[in-house]
Amino acid sequence: MGYNYSELKDTSIMIKWIVTAVSLFLIHPYSVYAQNNNVQTGSFTLNGSLNSILGEEAAKSFVELIDPNTQITWEIDVPEDYDPTTPPGVMVYVSPQNIINIPNGWLDVTRNRNLIFIGARESGNDILVKKRIVMSIMALPLIQALYNIDTNRIYISGFSGGGRIASMVSTKYPHIFDGALYNCGVNFWEDVNDDQLNLIKRHNYVFLTGTEDFNLQDTKNVYAKYKKAGVKNIKLIVIPRMKHANPNKSRFEKAIEYLDAR
Repeated sequence: MGYNYSELKDTSIMIKWIVTAVSLFLIHPYSVYAQNNNVQTGSFTLNGSLNSILGEEAAKSFVELIDPNTQITWEIDVPEDYDPTTPPGVMVYVSPQNIINIPNGWLDVTRNRNLIFIGARESGNDILVKKRIVMSIMALPLIQALYNIDTNRIYISGFSGGGRIASMVSTKYPHIFDGALYNCGVNFWEDVNDDQLNLIKRHNYVFLTGTEDFNLQDTKNVYAKYKKAGVKNIKLIVIPRMKHANPNKSRFEKAIEYLDAR
């Protein structure tokens, strides 16, 4: 299974709007947070539209993909001990299904590692690639409007087709995402310029698969391409007897530890 990068190319001009919006949030971390001290922690869902998250002007660029007033639902988990003076990082998750299905134990890991977990519903493999990309990037201004976050620990992950989306987003926008975890699905980048490649080389990436995963060889091939391109901070984890699935808690924690080891 693979994805055609032509969809990403076709929407690159539109995505510049959302990337610009995200970049502005990351430059001014307290811009909205300072006005909102009653923050919610634990697991919850949050709805938002393009208009409410990006503003009406930027939202106009995405009307072909998403109605600006359509409510998108994100599943979110914020560590109970959230403290703005020790801001958490963010793990954006892309599911291959239109539901999130957070694996057992994963939230224990993100809480212990001081990470906010967020994933959009209705962004599975049957959704247009460019729409999934927009929804994954939208997670960041949504979260930063409510919380002070560590802008040096913004990661993206996904399983199967979601892992492929994560690999497209993380390498296309390395000035936003500081690392990525690809679970049983990954694409090699296309059209990466020198500046992007230099940033990619500064980040950490985990390639996770199983000996019984039908994407095992494909994952190994992309891992080898990263290595050949000069990306040194990469880790390949092949789990014995694991089929096409997300990893368990302990393997997930090892992957997060690697992303944080910078």
